[in-house]
Amino acid sequence: MYDVIIIGGGATGLMAAKILSANHKVLVLEAKDRLGGRIYPVNSFSFPAEGGAEFIHGNLKTTFGLLKEAHLNKEKIKGTFCKVEKGKWYADNHLVPGWELLIQRMKDCKKDVSIHDFLDISFKEKKFDALKKYFTKYIEGYDAANPVNTSVFAIRKEMEAGDAPQYRPEPGYYSLADYLKEACVKNGASIRINEPVIKLSRNKNIEIFTSQKKYFCKKVICAVPLGVLQSTQKQKSFIDFPDFLKGHLNAAKKIGNGPVIKFLLEFDKAFWFDKNFLKDKNIQAPSYLFTDTAIPTWWTQYPSQEPLLTGWIAGPSSYKMRNYSTKKFKQIVLESLSLVFTLPVDDLQKRLKNFRVVNWINQAYILGGYSYPTLQTTKARKILQKPFDNAFYFAGEYVPKNSSSTVDAALLSGKLVAEQIVKGN
Repeated sequence: MYDVIIIGGGATGLMAAKILSANHKVLVLEAKDRLGGRIYPVNSFSFPAEGGAEFIHGNLKTTFGLLKEAHLNKEKIKGTFCKVEKGKWYADNHLVPGWELLIQRMKDCKKDVSIHDFLDISFKEKKFDALKKYFTKYIEGYDAANPVNTSVFAIRKEMEAGDAPQYRPEPGYYSLADYLKEACVKNGASIRINEPVIKLSRNKNIEIFTSQKKYFCKKVICAVPLGVLQSTQKQKSFIDFPDFLKGHLNAAKKIGNGPVIKFLLEFDKAFWFDKNFLKDKNIQAPSYLFTDTAIPTWWTQYPSQEPLLTGWIAGPSSYKMRNYSTKKFKQIVLESLSLVFTLPVDDLQKRLKNFRVVNWINQAYILGGYSYPTLQTTKARKILQKPFDNAFYFAGEYVPKNSSSTVDAALLSGKLVAEQIVKGN
């Protein structure tokens, strides 16, 4: 009999387990063959590479506090943000025409509507087509969102926060996950991987059925990714919850689950930092590249000189690609980079030493990148924040008020739910 069983060994579950295991008998059940969830180090490269979470988006209290506690450092993102259109490079420091008007009309918006409807209502004239296209790409790429159901109020609040500095944890997010795991084990928590939960029920105590056995506990925290809560009975990731949790599950289905595919490419050298290349493009050390190619977003490891390029596609465009083969992805990726760098595909292929696709949409027991705010999200979060009968709790990056859909939000959610249990609420 456990005091608390935590379903999910990602950032949320590990954070909750670390706190609770100090004074409770805790079991963490993880379906995959590793801990960390969407913190995912790729070990097949010549250097550390992040297949999942990579950046700290702003001065985030929970993450910074944990880094300090773990004696880990962070590195500030530097370099030039670049725009690449039809092979031409620009320092991305100019706004698209009409941007200030868009911001103003968002501020003036009195009723929450979808981004799609807001743009259709507020920018009907043809002269705004480029602005609408640019903003739609931003929502899809950055928020991994579908503009058809994304809340304009939520995006407005996100944009009002302004551009915050970004960092990378050193040597990577996996070091933070390792610290949490070690703290849990030190406190006496039990952790089991490769053990997916398939059913929950309650008689005298809560019963947790996995693919291997049955466990009993007094309280349970469901800290699985949103995609798992939204999965259907036909899917491998499906968990059979008792009927009395139907309200919580319906709430989870009203939050947006953003699709994401990430590409990692190791080359023989970081030719994008060569002096001749930079001189030719009339830019300084590139950091982010925002392009007009099939894979629209790229970034380097600057200030590190590692020969790693990371590609990113999110939102509806990535969902259309979800079932592509690795071979097809590789072709699209190299064709995109050929246009970006004005280099033949064959040349890029010869320089390429390692290639990896991390398709988060099809990853079993995850099924998505991160959440985004729909028109129903605020109400849905309030439901998920309240445990059923002080025994069944839900936690994840999609749960906290004003969630940023980041690792920090996941850590915060784990902390908050653990504190709820400690206080007996």
